[in-house]
Amino acid sequence: MRLGIVAAMADEARILSESKEPADPRGEVLIRGTALLKLSGMGPENARSATRRLIDQGVSALVSWGIAGGLNPTLYAGCLIIPRNVIAADGSVYPTDTAWRERLSGSLAARVAVNDGDLAECDSIIADKPKKLKILAQTGAAGIDMESAAVAREAVKAGIPFLAVRAIADTLEAPVPVSALESIDAFGRVRLFRLMLRLVSRPGEIAGLIRLGKNYRAALKALQVAAVVEGNVLCFTE
Repeated sequence: MRLGIVAAMADEARILSESKEPADPRGEVLIRGTALLKLSGMGPENARSATRRLIDQGVSALVSWGIAGGLNPTLYAGCLIIPRNVIAADGSVYPTDTAWRERLSGSLAARVAVNDGDLAECDSIIADKPKKLKILAQTGAAGIDMESAAVAREAVKAGIPFLAVRAIADTLEAPVPVSALESIDAFGRVRLFRLMLRLVSRPGEIAGLIRLGKNYRAALKALQVAAVVEGNVLCFTE
């Protein structure tokens, strides 16, 4: 029996895989002999395909792992969301495993800020505050991401427990600069030459990029804390 973990971005995956980045999305990395990590690439369809592969390999539980956008105005970069529910774009609600969520949250509470608010699905990175406020009004969720609902949906189909562990990178008050969105690939890797070209036409976004970089590092640090919690990987037990 084994835990399956889906990470969309290379930086997210690297934290759990101890620098052994699963650069080939067709492959998996074994973590501490107890979990399989799959690098999916960003987006619901990529997450669904990665999740199906892990299920076909016989995993007994699933985690959606990585960063998220903040909707709750009280959440700052580096806060962890371990949600009670994941809300899909079609309104479907997928509860996470209660005992598992409480076990992991309790282990982390003294080390990092943990929020159990819901996580809402979006089909692309939300770059501005008005769009985030609209999703907040519709769902009441604490954060948003592109992959967790797809992972949750496949977990429900397979009849296995599910959890999401997401760290806030872009807050409600700190939108993602357009130049950043246009300069990353499907695995979140920055294409520096492309970014430099975008900044030539949008020099006003430099301050926002610096802020985003700081917030992104805070989110990765929070994930690093979650990655080294005592016991099994992410407090998963059979």
